[in-house]
Amino acid sequence: MNPAAMAVLLLLSLAFFANTIAGRWWLLRAAQPERRVDRPWRRLRGLLVLGFGQQRLLWERGAGLMHAGIFAGFLVVSVRTVTLIGRGFDPEFQLPLLGAGAGLVYATVKDLGAVIVLAAVAYGLWRRLVTRPARLSLSAEGVLILLWIAALMATDLLGDAALFSLRPDHPEAAWAAVSRGLSALYAGSTRDVADAWWRAMFWSHCALVLAFLNYLPHGKHFHVLTSLPAVYLRRLTPPAAADPLEFEGRETFGVGRIEEFSWRRILDMYTCTECGRCNVNCPTAVTGKPLAPKSLICAERDHLYALAPALEGVGKLRAQGRAAAAAAAADALSRPRLTGDVNSEDAIWACTTCGWCQSACPVVIEHVAHVVDQRRYLTMTEARVPPEMHNALRGLENNSNPWNASAGGRADWIGDRPVPRMSDKGKARYLFFVGCAGAFDARNQDVVRATCGLFDRAGLDYAVLGLEEGCCGDPSRRLGHEYLFAAQARQNVETFRRYGVEKIVTACPHCYNTLRNEYPQFGLEGVEVLHHSELLARLLADGRLRLGPGASATVAYHDSCYLGRHNGVYDAPRDALRAVPGLALAEPPRSRREGFCCGAGGGRMFLEERLGTRINHARIAEVAATGAAAVCTACPFCLTMLGDAIKETDRAGSLTAFDLAEIIARHLQDA
Repeated sequence: MNPAAMAVLLLLSLAFFANTIAGRWWLLRAAQPERRVDRPWRRLRGLLVLGFGQQRLLWERGAGLMHAGIFAGFLVVSVRTVTLIGRGFDPEFQLPLLGAGAGLVYATVKDLGAVIVLAAVAYGLWRRLVTRPARLSLSAEGVLILLWIAALMATDLLGDAALFSLRPDHPEAAWAAVSRGLSALYAGSTRDVADAWWRAMFWSHCALVLAFLNYLPHGKHFHVLTSLPAVYLRRLTPPAAADPLEFEGRETFGVGRIEEFSWRRILDMYTCTECGRCNVNCPTAVTGKPLAPKSLICAERDHLYALAPALEGVGKLRAQGRAAAAAAAADALSRPRLTGDVNSEDAIWACTTCGWCQSACPVVIEHVAHVVDQRRYLTMTEARVPPEMHNALRGLENNSNPWNASAGGRADWIGDRPVPRMSDKGKARYLFFVGCAGAFDARNQDVVRATCGLFDRAGLDYAVLGLEEGCCGDPSRRLGHEYLFAAQARQNVETFRRYGVEKIVTACPHCYNTLRNEYPQFGLEGVEVLHHSELLARLLADGRLRLGPGASATVAYHDSCYLGRHNGVYDAPRDALRAVPGLALAEPPRSRREGFCCGAGGGRMFLEERLGTRINHARIAEVAATGAAAVCTACPFCLTMLGDAIKETDRAGSLTAFDLAEIIARHLQDA
C-alpha cells in the first residue's frame, strides 16, 4: 500500500476530528461539575450489561434486535478496519492476539458480523422508508447513516473477495466463507482488474470510516461515540432519588440557563439517539400534552449547539480557573429563555416523573433530572408556578401537607380507635408512616385504618407518630421547592432518631421512595423502609394473617410508578392478591415495567390537567378492557386518580377501586 497516502489521510481526518471533539469538550467544561467516577466496578458491570450487552434494546423485538445487531457487528468489523489502516503502512500488519489461529477464527466471525449488519441495515431502511413508525424522527440523516454503514460492510467484504481472487491460497480464504463466495464476482477478470478492485475497496473503506468518524459529532448519531461513556457515567443512585441542591453561596437555584446543568446533562444531549422509545409509554406524550421526553432533550441540544461558539469560550475560562470571567462571559450572552422559549413551561409542569423515559432509554438519559432542575429554577428563583400550586406550597410550608389542611388535624383519622402512638409506647418494632394522603384525604383514611387493622390482627408491634409526623417532602421536591423539602426531611429524620426508629412501613409509594432513597442524603442510615404491600405479603406468607373464602371476582392490579418502575416492587402486591381465595388477578395491557401512570406523580396530584386527554381516563379505559370488576392499587394517589376516573367516565356501576389493604381486610378468615 502507500504509507505516505495513509499518513496524510490519517493526519487530516484525525486533526479535524480532534478539533470538533475539543469544541464538544469545552461545552462540557462550561457546565457545572459533577462527580461520576465512584464505584468503578459497578460502573463497569453496567457498561458490560447495558452498553456492550445492549440489555434494553434486547427487551424489544424487531428494532431492538436490529440496533443490537448493528452494534455488535460494527464492533467486530471495526477490528478489521484498524487492521486495514495498519496495512496501509505495512502489508503484513496484524493486531496482537490475532495471529495465525485467532486471526483465522476472527475472519469467520468478521464475515458473519458484516452480514448481520447488512441484514440489520436492510431492516432499518425498511422501517424508515416503508413502515415509518411514529416514534422515529424520520430524516435524511438516518437513511444516510444506514447507507454509510452498509457501504463500510460492503467495501470490507468486496475487498477481501478481491484479495482472495488474487491469492486463492490466502490463509483466511478457507475461513471467511462470505468473502470467499463473493470472490466469484472476479472470476474471469485479469489480475490487474482484481488488484484495482482490491485497492479501490481498501481505500474506500478507510476513507469512509474516517469520514464517518468526522461526521458523527455533527448530527444525532453522535451517540455512536458517546453512548458507552454515557452508560459508564450513569447515575448509580436509585432512579427516583433527586440529587440534593447546595444552597450556600448561590444567588439562583435550579437551572435557568443551559450551562447551569451539570456536564452529565450535556452528555445526555450529545447521546440522545432520537429513537423515541422514551415517548412510547410516556403519559404526557400519549395523551396530547406539550411534553415529549425526546423533544425535551433534542430542544436542549439544539439550543446548546446554537450557543456553542460562545459557550466554548466559557468552558475554556472555567478550565483556566477564571470563574468570574466565565460567569461574566455567560451573563453577556443574548439567548432565549431555557424554560419558556426552548422548553415551554407547560411541558416542564406536565411531567409526572413516572420514570418510563429513563427506564426505556437504551443510553440511560436522565430525563427527569432535566425537568426537576428547571422546576427548581421556576419555583425557587423566579416564583413562576401554576396558580393552583400556590395553595399546595402554602400548605406544605405552613401545615406540612399539600392539602393545606390544619396541621392539628393530622391524627383525626384515628378517632377513638386503639391505634398505638409512638409518644405513648416510646419504642416499636415498626413505625407506620401514614403520610399526608392517609392523614387528610377521606378516601385514603379508610386505607390506613384497614392497614392498622391488619397489623393489629397479625400482632405486629407498630406505632404511628400522630401529630409528630410531617410531610415526607415528596411534593415539595418534585415541584421544585428543594429548600422546603430539605427542611421537612431534616425535621422527620430528627423525629425518627428521637424514637430510635429501625423499621418504617408506609402505604404510600411516594413516602416509601422518599424515606428509603432520599432521606439517606439527610443522615437517615441503617433504617429499613418497607411498603405495606411487602409487609402484608410477608405476614400472609408467614400465616400471621389468615384469609377465608370470598365471592369469586377478577381484580386488575395497577402498578404505581414509584413502587414498581422506580423501586422494583412488582411481586409483593401480586403475591398478596394471589393469596386471596376466589380472587383472579388480571393484568392491564401495560403493566410491571411498562405500567402506565395514573397522572398524579411529580406533584401533578395538586395541579390541574387542562391539556389533552386526562391521563387517569386513559388508564382506566385500559383497566376496564380487562373485564375486571375491581382495580387494586397500592398507592393513595393512584387510588384517588383511578377512583375519580371511574366516576368521571361513568363506570361506577361496573368497576370499583380498592387499595391492597382493603381487599385483604375484607377477606380475613373470621371477618
